[in-house]
Amino acid sequence: MKNQKKLFIVVAIIVVVGAAIIYGLSGGNMNALNGSNTLTNANTDATQQQSGSSLQDVLNKNNEDLLKAVDTRKPVIFALYGTDEKTDETGRSDIIMVIKYDPSQKKFVMASIPRDSRVNVPGHGLDKINHAYAYGGRALSDQTIEELLGIKLDFSVNLDFDTFSKIIDQMGGVSVVAKKNYYYNQDNSLAIKEGKQILNGRDALFYVRFRYDEEGDYGRIARQQEVIKSLMESLSATSLKEKIKLIETFYNNGLETNASVSKIEEYVNMSSGDNNITYENYRLKTYSELIDGLWYELYNQEDLDFIKSLFNNQDQSNAASWN
Repeated sequence: MKNQKKLFIVVAIIVVVGAAIIYGLSGGNMNALNGSNTLTNANTDATQQQSGSSLQDVLNKNNEDLLKAVDTRKPVIFALYGTDEKTDETGRSDIIMVIKYDPSQKKFVMASIPRDSRVNVPGHGLDKINHAYAYGGRALSDQTIEELLGIKLDFSVNLDFDTFSKIIDQMGGVSVVAKKNYYYNQDNSLAIKEGKQILNGRDALFYVRFRYDEEGDYGRIARQQEVIKSLMESLSATSLKEKIKLIETFYNNGLETNASVSKIEEYVNMSSGDNNITYENYRLKTYSELIDGLWYELYNQEDLDFIKSLFNNQDQSNAASWN
């Protein structure tokens, strides 16, 4: 990979310097280039320039080809938090998922943890797991999950709900199959109709947050997983250019993470050829109990052990490579 990066840097310098010289000699008229001008390979010629290909497109294509030469990916495990962050209060994580992608099997495994699960929050004792974000942000949430599941996260991602809606709108909506009609709590008017449909960002946000029925938080978790899976499937079908555009638009701009943008883009580059990806969805099984006047979700050890087993074959040496 180091050799590939060095090669890309050399090629980039040659392209930029060459373009600057040609621009100066032609008085800024790039149409004066003839068929002998090559930017990255024999297939990039004056016809490509006239058809509207930009220098950045050429560089992106060259970078894509270089990174595809050697696939160095390892399985990656990360946490995904969806938070309701308002200006007048500290956000709490409504969506808590641990996700693993194994490139050798082309498989995603998603495990949701109910937000009211009673766990040890380091420094705060037994508490609801979604309080970890309120106490210490993404870092404490990561620490809480790592201690609970006995794993080391490669990185984590926090997505505020406004950005969640914007991403869905930029993707052209998200496909869901609603099992029933969903109504607004305020006036009981219809919000989401039963059946298969494309939801915009606003409606998708309502869909993943709704919990005012007999299914409560369990139904909400199922809908969250449905939407996340649908988004992943849509992303896998989009072009590499569109994936990179999404990353660069929202990276640390509503989508907060401790993974470097270069590492994310590198992994996405090498994953662009993955197809026939499979998805497995799980939830930590819990039961409700009133403790000191508050309702918590409690779990049996065997159910927690099962969730742990989904992630226990992680290569521990891989974690630092995302920073």
